[in-house]
Amino acid sequence: MLPKPFRRILLSNDDGIDAPGIKILERVAQQLADEIWVVAPATDKSGVSNSLSLREPVRVENRGARRYAVHGTPGDCVAVAVRHLMKDSPPDVLLSGINSGSNIGFETVLSGTVGAAITGVLLGIPSVAFSQDKRQEDQPDWQTAEEHCLPVLQQLIELGLPAECCLNINFPNLPKGEVKGIKATRQGIGKVKGITVSPTADPHGENYFWLRVEHGITDLPAHSEVSAVDEGYISVTPLTWERTSQNVWSQLSERLNGAG
Repeated sequence: MLPKPFRRILLSNDDGIDAPGIKILERVAQQLADEIWVVAPATDKSGVSNSLSLREPVRVENRGARRYAVHGTPGDCVAVAVRHLMKDSPPDVLLSGINSGSNIGFETVLSGTVGAAITGVLLGIPSVAFSQDKRQEDQPDWQTAEEHCLPVLQQLIELGLPAECCLNINFPNLPKGEVKGIKATRQGIGKVKGITVSPTADPHGENYFWLRVEHGITDLPAHSEVSAVDEGYISVTPLTWERTSQNVWSQLSERLNGAG
């Protein structure tokens, strides 16, 4: 029997510790390390990006051996795990997800799944985020992620997980036998076209509001996540926190930095 590539793996997500995606990821991680730690939000924390609870306490519940539910964000989960729960033996790698729904293009800016992975990179842990694409109104078909997650991850491990960025992986919404392969991709704009705000009256006649990301038809630029997933490929995008627009920076630099 071949030795497993890691000693310990940390799992997190944004859908919550009881979500089906993290259970799939745990089964995958068991093939790669003997020691698996699960430190994930106690409840769904989708859309919080890589935010940290800097002005309120974070409570942690023990849910069993090496399993903790955190009343906080995915970023809080990773910070608490790496800097407290596992401080004497930090994880070799962080796996985040598997998210219910894609994290493509602008979705990656909002995603707590990606946020957990970005926080892992900040703390020096090679990190990978996973998401299963689906139609907005449907539950995901987890078979594709379950079938392909381990072999995709094994291939990336052989290539070497990068230390300076996280890898964002999206599985297409296809039956597992119809996936065409893997593509290295760029983030792109994706499928988000705006945000809707819907007021609803409470029993006292006062409004509260539901915010939703609005999806729409988008173009399919070459090498983008949305293009690859639409064509039936698993997309792998290296992401970091650098968001500088190089074109605008060049223009501003030329006009401002040369002005003095």
